[in-house]
Amino acid sequence: MTIRKALLRAFLGLVLGSTLSMGALSFYEFRRSLQQEIAGNLQFGASTVLQRIDTFLFAQLENLRLWSRLEIMQDIRVDDVDKRLAHFLADLRAGQGSVFQTLLCTDTNGRVIASSAPLAYAAFAPEIDDWIKIPGNGPVELSLQTGHGRSADTVVLRTRIPDAFGQGDLGYLYALLNWREVLDLLDDAVAQHTRGAVLLDAAGRAIGMSAELRKRLDTSALDLHDWQSPRPGDTPFIRDGKALGYANVLVGSATSSGYQHFPGLGWRLFMVEPTQQAFQPIWRLLGTMFILLLLTLSVAAWISWRLARRIAQPLMGLTEFTRRFRKDEHSRPVAATTAISEVDELDQAFVEMLETLAQSREQIVRAGKLAVVGEMAAIMAHEVRTPLGILKSSAQLLERQPNLGDKERELIGFITSETDRLNRLVTLLLECARPRPPEFKARDVHEIVTTVVNLLAAKAEKKHVRLRTDLQAENPLLLCDGEQLTQVFLNLLINALDFVPEGGHIDIHSRDDGDALLVSVLDDGPGIAPELRAHIFDPFFSRREGGIGLGLTIVQQIVHVHHASIQIADSPWGGARFDIRFSHQPHSA
Repeated sequence: MTIRKALLRAFLGLVLGSTLSMGALSFYEFRRSLQQEIAGNLQFGASTVLQRIDTFLFAQLENLRLWSRLEIMQDIRVDDVDKRLAHFLADLRAGQGSVFQTLLCTDTNGRVIASSAPLAYAAFAPEIDDWIKIPGNGPVELSLQTGHGRSADTVVLRTRIPDAFGQGDLGYLYALLNWREVLDLLDDAVAQHTRGAVLLDAAGRAIGMSAELRKRLDTSALDLHDWQSPRPGDTPFIRDGKALGYANVLVGSATSSGYQHFPGLGWRLFMVEPTQQAFQPIWRLLGTMFILLLLTLSVAAWISWRLARRIAQPLMGLTEFTRRFRKDEHSRPVAATTAISEVDELDQAFVEMLETLAQSREQIVRAGKLAVVGEMAAIMAHEVRTPLGILKSSAQLLERQPNLGDKERELIGFITSETDRLNRLVTLLLECARPRPPEFKARDVHEIVTTVVNLLAAKAEKKHVRLRTDLQAENPLLLCDGEQLTQVFLNLLINALDFVPEGGHIDIHSRDDGDALLVSVLDDGPGIAPELRAHIFDPFFSRREGGIGLGLTIVQQIVHVHHASIQIADSPWGGARFDIRFSHQPHSA
């Protein structure tokens, strides 16, 4: 699996998982909160509507009690011969608007004496058996009459008319309330909502419904006994709304508690709302969340693709470079700059690793060359020095012979000088192959440099080369081997003298560089080409005719043994510059 695919899957999985979990939790919490809020509103609405119904009934009961005690009711004694009582009842009904269907006054036998509407001769009051007695200051009886329609249509109220001039009662005052007044209260409560209302009597029978339900259902056939709350307190709950023609409904219920000294009739009101309509905001929220999820996934996919590309592209570049490097070791990686610091650090570390490997490889090659030098030095020291010693001794003996001519003495001089040169070569090879361990002591580098300059002053003067020192370091003391440092500066200055032209310049500078001492040797010779600087310290590498190529190798060995570093650069005059940086920090030998 590639990095791009792994990052894309991980990122999308993380975003999808977190979004779905947060969305599901939010959806659940919002649904629960919305359900509680709607159920609370239904509960409050049911209580409010039922309170209005109780208030309406209380008002009519009080009116009936008041009217039954009026003096005009005594006209029952004379059968309301002048129709004064009938006119009064008609005026009462007209004054109450549509509240009453009819007002009747009967004698104790139920014969109608006076009515608000014309009646047939010898009419009698309705025959009702299931009266509900409502206590109070003047008992009133109530009966709910169901018509042939789909709901109750009349509420019959009855109270006794006391005899003001004797004992007992004269008859009854009947009030036939219009049930439509109660249904209008139900309709008003749900007019602005997709809700319904069902009114039940104390026995649990449906006695009224809101308009939408009345159009579709038969009140007498409605059975809601299963909707009784299992706990006291009329808590909101969700019920199966199949009886009302819905799937599930959210229900708020209330029980009649009466009004003032009216105890109520024990009626119960259910306010319902289909969950399909009630939870529409949730479904809209779910749709919005789904759209946001798609947008989030799209953005996440784009970000993960960009991020994976930013990470994978430099890695692919490094992989491609590794393949090229196996074919061409001189190829270099393409520098990749990204906004991701870790990737940049990886690229930088990879480049540093290659440079370190190259240096290690050079060191291995150099070590191999030095091993060859060591073997050669051991062989030459064993095989060459003895013959050289014999040749030199023989030449010295011949030189003491008398009667030698100038030609013979010149040849003997050649033998002696060349023998000394070969001996120095063997010594140089031995020093390169088996360098002497340094003896670290506190020495003044300025003093060592001055000594070396004085040793080479004659040679520089002979070539008309200006050899100048500019020693500005304030702390020139180092733990070093003075003899080996002398050899370092001698080799560098001799090389410079060999390459600078007559009348040239050679400078030696020193200065403090933080916690280190920096010594520089500069000349105005031909300089060192950049492509040769990587090999300038290799054994047997020499640009000088007749040179062995071990002087700078020995210089580098001594510098490394002193835990210092040597670098090659260009001098201000275009020649060569060697910078040696010695650390003042203590180090182990």
